[in-house]
Amino acid sequence: MEIGKTYDIAFSTGRYEIEYEKYVTCIKKTPKSYRVKRVNGTTRLVGHDSILELKEVSPLTGMETPLN
Repeated sequence: MEIGKTYDIAFSTGRYEIEYEKYVTCIKKTPKSYRVKRVNGTTRLVGHDSILELKEVSPLTGMETPLN
């Protein structure tokens, strides 16, 4: 993840739990986690190791953009 970019992410929160977040923007990166901001203004901490799927999306259209 890069700071300032918008993503759709899937990540594990427990042994058998997977959560999804759409249109979150990365606002901070630490050695073990990312702080992401949701559309409604709240933030969430997501661990580097827990991310299962990551797709960059355009913040204006919500369309996927290819990751290189």
